Amino acid sequence: MLDKTYWHDFSKKVVLIGKEIGFNDVGISDIEINQNQDLYSKWIEKNNHGSMSYLKDHQQIKFDPNNILHGTQSIISTRIDYLPLNENLIELLNKKDQAYIARYAMGRDYHKTLKQKLKKFAAAMEKILLKDNITFEYRVITDSAPSPEIEIAEKAGLGWRGKNTLLLNKKNGSWFFLGEIYTNLPLIANHIKSKNHCGSCKACIDICPTGAIEEPYHLNATKCISYWTIEHKGPIPLEFRQKMGNRIYGCDDCQIICPWNKFAKTSSEIDFFVRHKLNKISLTDCFNLDRDTFNDYFNGSAIRRIGYEKWISNVAIALGNAQYSPQIIICLKQRENDPSELIKEHVSWAISEQVSKN
Repeated sequence: MLDKTYWHDFSKKVVLIGKEIGFNDVGISDIEINQNQDLYSKWIEKNNHGSMSYLKDHQQIKFDPNNILHGTQSIISTRIDYLPLNENLIELLNKKDQAYIARYAMGRDYHKTLKQKLKKFAAAMEKILLKDNITFEYRVITDSAPSPEIEIAEKAGLGWRGKNTLLLNKKNGSWFFLGEIYTNLPLIANHIKSKNHCGSCKACIDICPTGAIEEPYHLNATKCISYWTIEHKGPIPLEFRQKMGNRIYGCDDCQIICPWNKFAKTSSEIDFFVRHKLNKISLTDCFNLDRDTFNDYFNGSAIRRIGYEKWISNVAIALGNAQYSPQIIICLKQRENDPSELIKEHVSWAISEQVSKN
C-alpha cells in the first residue's frame, strides 16, 4: 500500500500537470462539499430556480460525491480564463444599436473545450499511475452532472464565493470557467480556504439591471436577464423587457463592475476567441440572420442551444429598446407576421416601443 508521502508528492504533480494542459489554476478538494446544502434547499423552496426543474430534481444528488462517482476520495478543481478581449464593456452596454452577448459565449462552447482538456488532464495522470500499478477511476464534470462547483473550488483554494454568487479570485477576478475531476485517488486536499475579500462592497448588487441579486450571495434566477434570455423558453415578462437593454444573450453586469476584475486576464485559449465579430455586431444584423446563417455562425457555440426562434425574439426586444429609428421599425415589420407566436409577440412590443419614442 502506498504511503501518504507518495500521495503528497503526486498531488503536487497533479497541479503541475493541470497547468501544463492549459488550466490557469488547479486545486484539490476533499469530499465534504455540503456546506451550503441547507441554503440551496431553501433557495429551491422559494422557487428561485424558475423553470429550471433539473436544479430541484438533482438537489439530493448534488452534495454527495458518491452520487457522481462511487468511491470518490478527492476532487480536482480547475479554473481557466475565458475573457476574449480587453474592452470597455460599459461603453458597449450604452451603445443601444449594438448587441451585447455574454463574453463567455463569444467563441466555442466551453463545455466541449473544457471537457476535452479535463480528459487530457486525466489521461496524463493515468499514464503515471499505470506505471505504479494504481487503479485510477474518475469522472470529468463540466456542468454535465449536478456538481456544486463553487463549493468545490472554494475548498480547493481557488477563490471565494462573491456577493454575486460567482467565484472570485484575488489575482484573477471572475472571468473564468470551472471544471472538476472526481476521482478515487486519496489526493491531499488544500485546506487553506481563500479569505472572502468582498468586504462592504455591493457594486454587483447595485448595478444588476433587474435586482436579481436580492441580497449578498443570493440570486433570484427568475429576475435574472441570463435566465430570461437563455433558459426560459416562453415570452419574457413585460417588467423585464426594457431593463434588458441591448443584452440579447446573458448578462455580465455584475462581473463588469466587480473591482476584482481589474486583475482579470484575457484568455490564451483560442477556442474562446471572438467568432464572427460578435463583440461588435449590430442588432439589425443579428435580427436579419436567416436560420441557416444562425446555425452556421453558432455551430459549436453555446448560443446555438437557445435556438433560432429564441435568438430572434431576444433581439426584437433589444431593438425595441434602441433609440428611435425608422430603419429599425422597417426591420421589425419584416417579421410582424412571423409564424412563431413568440417572435410575433416580441416584435409587436418592440414596434410599439419604437413608435412611442418618435
